[in-house]
Amino acid sequence: MTAHQPLASWRPGPRRDAILNFINQVTNPGSPCYVAPEDRIATFDHDGTLWVEKPDVTEITFIKDLMLHDEIRPKPLCGTVWGFIRHSIAVFMDKLLQDTRWLLREWIDGVSTDDNKRWVQCWLGKARHPRFHCPYPQLVYQPMLEVLTLFRQHGFRNYLVSGGSCYFIRAFSEQAYGIGPEQALGSQLRTKVTEKNGRLSVELKPIPWFLDNGKGKVLCIESHIDRHPIAAFGNSSGDIAMLRWAGQSKTSLCMLIHHTDAEREYAYCPGEKTLKAVSDYGWQLVDMKNDWLQIFPVATAEQLKSEVVSSAL
Repeated sequence: MTAHQPLASWRPGPRRDAILNFINQVTNPGSPCYVAPEDRIATFDHDGTLWVEKPDVTEITFIKDLMLHDEIRPKPLCGTVWGFIRHSIAVFMDKLLQDTRWLLREWIDGVSTDDNKRWVQCWLGKARHPRFHCPYPQLVYQPMLEVLTLFRQHGFRNYLVSGGSCYFIRAFSEQAYGIGPEQALGSQLRTKVTEKNGRLSVELKPIPWFLDNGKGKVLCIESHIDRHPIAAFGNSSGDIAMLRWAGQSKTSLCMLIHHTDAEREYAYCPGEKTLKAVSDYGWQLVDMKNDWLQIFPVATAEQLKSEVVSSAL
């Protein structure tokens, strides 16, 4: 299969055929399943669906790192916070996230959305994945990039609908996926408009406002898009409601990514509840090991291969 063919990184078989058949059905004016361009909406979960989410969700890694590195944080931490961090590290790293509200107040309260975006972009430029040793944006899934491109070429509007914060994914969604920040939806904190030196800015407040997960994804889609998606992709129980919502369309494509490739990525189960939903609702289950010829973009794959060779010498 040549690279210019659609879905070149997908192994020929039922999953690839399902995507191509769906595209043909909804974009062919002569098809009884034809969908007008304005109604071609596709929604995609982010972590574990479009890029790697192990060993930790990337945004959690980001939060941990920004506690320890002043140079990427727009709001310096006070001495009390440093004391808390040092004590927690001595006990266990994850304890840093136990009192989320207090920590958010200390480093997020009063940070503008513009500063936060620069903060995320700075971190992404420096951080490296602990296993693959490359920047996180290089660990996007090539097969899913091809799906995004194919949909876009056929008049779809692609939306990210992430359980992570919208302030995180909007900092890189356009560069990574060709999805503008206005189409990157996620969990939210409260915000307020402030004025300093004659200029307005939007500042984050350390108060959770909306959790974009589970049934919250349906509410997010309804409130921000106001059109029913006809395609949805996810990988966990938090995506079940979103896939069910898309599946209620006359013609739909609902796919769940199953991480089965420990050698090229990771192998873990989405849970019995999620797998049962795939069966109950007739969704497509994408077996990463068997359905994807390639996991990461070519440049990333070649870099990882060269590192394996170097380490063996």
